[in-house]
Amino acid sequence: MLLFSKRLLGVGLLTMAMMGSAAANTGVKIGVVNVGLILEQAPQAKAASSGLEREFAPQQSELVKLNEQLEKEQNDLQRNRLAMSEAQLNAKDREIAMLTREIQRKRNDIQELLNIRRNEELANLQGLVNMAIREIGTTQSYDLILYEGIAYTNNRVDITQAVLDFLAKEFNKQQTGFNR
Repeated sequence: MLLFSKRLLGVGLLTMAMMGSAAANTGVKIGVVNVGLILEQAPQAKAASSGLEREFAPQQSELVKLNEQLEKEQNDLQRNRLAMSEAQLNAKDREIAMLTREIQRKRNDIQELLNIRRNEELANLQGLVNMAIREIGTTQSYDLILYEGIAYTNNRVDITQAVLDFLAKEFNKQQTGFNR
């Protein structure tokens, strides 16, 4: 069994070496895309980010108002603590605790909705990036384009800028078509 495994490993290594030399002889064209840079610089990513900010601005302002109300209630309690009866103190403490829980609940709800929307936008962008990579791969005759889990790449195989340019053109097409 061990002998069979060693032979299989040897055959696999020999096959990979032959494929590697055959690939070198035929001039395999390889490209690499930096996904982090795409997500940071693509106009679609920037538009999605600002769209999410606008979409969730009312909820964020509501949270700010609730936090201001909580701070006001806490300041009132501190200022009037000595003049309040035990029952009034307990009622004010319960009111502050309820407001604190409401703020936390709303914050969690908003964060959950924001995460869902962000994931939707990320999925849309991922589809556009994949389309751009396929288009560039086809038009520029790439044999292999990698875009995740790359530890190192030489700049001559990095096609990130080409993908960003493609995405910018697509974004501009959408914008001009949208504004008509």
